[in-house]
Amino acid sequence: MRLKPQKLDNNQNDLYNLMKTTRKIIKWGMLLIFPITLMGQKDNLKEIATLQKLGIKVDARLQLNEPQANQIMAIWDSLYDIGKKQQISNTLSDSIWESLIQQELRWSNQQRNTKTTLRLSYYLAHIYHSQKLFSKSIPIQLKLIESSAYLTKSQLQKTYAKLEKAYVQTNDLNKALQIRKERLKKGFTESSYDLYQDFDLPELALKDFLLYDNTKPKKIIEQYKYLKTLGVLYFETGKLDSAKKYFTKGLALSNQYLKQPNDKIPKQIHLNTSASFKGFLGRCYMEEGHYNKAIQFLLKDIEQSDEDANNKIFKMIHLANCYVQLNQTSNALYYIRQLERLTKNKEDKRMALRFFELKSKYFKQINLFDSAYYYANQYIVLKDIQTTSIHENQAILLLSNIEADARKKDLIITKANLEIERADKKVQNTFLWSSILIAIMTSISLISLFIYTLQKTKSRGIIERKNEENELLLKELHHRVKNNLQVIYSLINLQKRRLETPELNQSLSMVQNRIKTMSLVHQNLHENESFKDVNLAAYVKTIAEYLKSLYLTDEKDIQVELIIDEKIALTMDKSITIGLLINEIMSNSLKYAFNGKTKGVITISIQHIHNGYQLKISDNGKGFIPDESKSKSLGMYLIKNLVKQIQGRYEVESMDGTTYLIYFKA
Repeated sequence: MRLKPQKLDNNQNDLYNLMKTTRKIIKWGMLLIFPITLMGQKDNLKEIATLQKLGIKVDARLQLNEPQANQIMAIWDSLYDIGKKQQISNTLSDSIWESLIQQELRWSNQQRNTKTTLRLSYYLAHIYHSQKLFSKSIPIQLKLIESSAYLTKSQLQKTYAKLEKAYVQTNDLNKALQIRKERLKKGFTESSYDLYQDFDLPELALKDFLLYDNTKPKKIIEQYKYLKTLGVLYFETGKLDSAKKYFTKGLALSNQYLKQPNDKIPKQIHLNTSASFKGFLGRCYMEEGHYNKAIQFLLKDIEQSDEDANNKIFKMIHLANCYVQLNQTSNALYYIRQLERLTKNKEDKRMALRFFELKSKYFKQINLFDSAYYYANQYIVLKDIQTTSIHENQAILLLSNIEADARKKDLIITKANLEIERADKKVQNTFLWSSILIAIMTSISLISLFIYTLQKTKSRGIIERKNEENELLLKELHHRVKNNLQVIYSLINLQKRRLETPELNQSLSMVQNRIKTMSLVHQNLHENESFKDVNLAAYVKTIAEYLKSLYLTDEKDIQVELIIDEKIALTMDKSITIGLLINEIMSNSLKYAFNGKTKGVITISIQHIHNGYQLKISDNGKGFIPDESKSKSLGMYLIKNLVKQIQGRYEVESMDGTTYLIYFKA
């Protein structure tokens, strides 16, 4: 008996059609995916060949066949500091390097190889930092600093520098300052010009660079950096002629090395540097309003910046601004659309600021005022955050400004001495010519002698006037430094009023005492006839009276005995160090030594011994507890480092009180 086929109901019919359609999709999908997969593998052939040249083995999907961390690290370590981002990107893209390093990190973590893990993390942080992905780079850099024992000194220096720059570019200026203090403390940097730049103080940045970094380097890579930095600093201070001068020098130098290649330095570095200087010249012409000329230079820089996305972004922003100014809005829009793609996921607040400003100008130019207002508001909000952060932290930089003033004082003294030497040489030359004339023309010897005497008297008068002027300059300089220190003292007072934490308040008070101690040296030099040496007896007496007034109440009777030869005078630098030592030790005695006592004596003596001096500070208080002299407190740390500054040594005794013996050379 034959069965008749049953008729499908609607639901069954729909299910059948769905299965039929699915089979077709799978069939065509396989046909499409297979060529795409082959195409992707074909595209990887170039990268695979490059990796093979570098000695790295990968499969068709760019997966490592085996751990090769040492080879990858050797490649990175062989690159030059300048243009490292371009060299890496010219070899392989960031995404491939990131993938390779991530694979190696998984292997090193499985093997618990801490050293390799941290070194690979160092290179990964470099990639994220160069891509402006600071939310990824900063945590890695902080971890690297915590485990600094596994890094070389150079790697640690660069990690600190990049972390500081990351905080600046994310507007976290307070943390940037903390990192700068660490860099100064560790001796990783001396100048502060780059920090002044970041804190919108271009004049101070230029001044600091000219004072501390004015020696032209010999190495070509360092020469590029020197000319670029000087040009940028002049540009930021509005001195466009000087900026163009140094950018033009840099361009000529890079072109010279392109014509005469050096096997030690890759040609790509000179090409990138040449393009960069062209871009900076374009910025100068843009600032002068020569937009067509600026466009030519900026385009050349952008063409060479294919692998340096960050330089390309900033130069595109400037280029689009030129087109907006010339009302060539179609060209401006072309670059704005590219910038939308390039700036995606970037975390550089200063880059975002410039892009918001550009879009506001563009939409205003094409009369889309709603969009123009929107981006102008975005710009204002971000700019206000940045400006507020800068202003909140600028006061702290006054301390660095004082150091610059001290350096300026030294330069003034040197200049004055040169003036005196020139005047002396002029007198000597006059005397020589007069002697020759007397020997040759005895008949007019009286006239020649009169002329010589007149000139000598005139020169002496010039020297005396110069000396008087220099004395006034030095006196005014000491007065200004003292006033600057007083300003900082007052700023800290204002800050203390806002603090509710006693510990922080006490710490700021200690800082004020140290500032006051330095200020007293300049007061001493300003009020006395000598501008070089400080009378130690008067200086120490002033410090002692200040500290007594600060710490003692009517309930306590603590006497301070001074045994110091009135003839002892030390240089300003040494006097400041001695004053800070006395401040630290005497402050500790006044605060802690006489707890539970109403009377006591503190004795400070400075005596000649052999070829140096002995500073002795003692009290008849309760003494210190065992191992207190080895404390890691800031006070003991300062005492140890201050003694080291004057090439001295110190001893601490606790017998019927506490005694500090400090020996230092004259």
